[in-house]
Amino acid sequence: MQQVAEAFLTGAGMLWQALWGLIFGYVISASIQVLVTRAQMARVLGKPGAKEVGLAGFFGFVSSSCSFAALAASRSIFVKGAHPVNALAFLIASTNLVIELGIVLWLLVGWRFTLGNFALGAFMILYAWALAAVALPKGLAEGARKKAEASEQGEGHHHGTGSGNWRDTLASRAGWQHIAAAFFMEWGMVWKEILFGFAVAGFITVFVPQEVWNALFIGAGQGGGEEPGFLAVLENAAVAPVVAFFTFIGSMGNVPLAAMLWSKGASFGGVMAFLGADLVAATVVWVHAKYYGWRYALLVSGLLYIAMVAAGITVHYLFAAFGQIPTERPQVGEMVRFAVDHTLFLNIGFLVVAGMLAWLNFGGRQGTPRHSGGRG
Repeated sequence: MQQVAEAFLTGAGMLWQALWGLIFGYVISASIQVLVTRAQMARVLGKPGAKEVGLAGFFGFVSSSCSFAALAASRSIFVKGAHPVNALAFLIASTNLVIELGIVLWLLVGWRFTLGNFALGAFMILYAWALAAVALPKGLAEGARKKAEASEQGEGHHHGTGSGNWRDTLASRAGWQHIAAAFFMEWGMVWKEILFGFAVAGFITVFVPQEVWNALFIGAGQGGGEEPGFLAVLENAAVAPVVAFFTFIGSMGNVPLAAMLWSKGASFGGVMAFLGADLVAATVVWVHAKYYGWRYALLVSGLLYIAMVAAGITVHYLFAAFGQIPTERPQVGEMVRFAVDHTLFLNIGFLVVAGMLAWLNFGGRQGTPRHSGGRG
């Protein structure tokens, strides 16, 4: 019973670490749905060119750091007319190319991991772009868009507030009520998957012996400063996403587990691939299927898997070429904890934001109608 309690406490601690990122991401997603019209999004991200992919990556960079919230935001821009390649670029960037995740990595395992994670996200976007260009059927993508649009309409999502002027929307009470409604619609879709993911992560962290992790990765746990061979780097990068499939807790929560893998001897490329692998975790694939259908979800997950394995290997050897692969493997201490630190204050601040949105959505409507559907 003590281990079970520890497992739940570990999962709760991981959720606590990522809570503010979850809230922030869903606020961004809700704002996209309400503030940006379909025509505006199609005009900016409707083509699969380099400029549009770059813009999608930038929008993801300033968006969420949580995979669940990134999924919701990516669906929003896809439904609004973004090319599927750009939606994927947004999804990758919003889980890897974000400041908060880089800061946590820097604090836990050093600046090289922060730089490596940003490089990982950039290479994943490039590889996903190339793969989607040859392997993603247009008809399948359009079918997925229609299914996603139908699911949003069924949830009562609102696409634009009528005037199309985001300043007017943000300056009005009704506009914020629409954002609040979209925020809670998104939470209603995936809260079960979120809780399940964190609970599973807690149990795996507590009950799986460290020897199992060592057996999964060639060269792990052997110690020493020898550079792993290509076979070890390839195997580590290929296996890491499979591990993440079962241990998923989100982008921010993945960081402590990635640090644990590094402390046990996994290669730099394997740890990098693990950091990107939140996008092919079981719960993410499930949410993707709910949004777009199983055929599209499995194909996109396959493309992302290849992209993250290739990106992990690329980052490993890019760093090796410049002699920048870290050699220090610090022991993972108490990384997931409840404490009076920046996480506490960020969570309090964003819980206040969520409370204000809850008041607007459930108690402050004063006759304002709920979402009535979008105008496109």
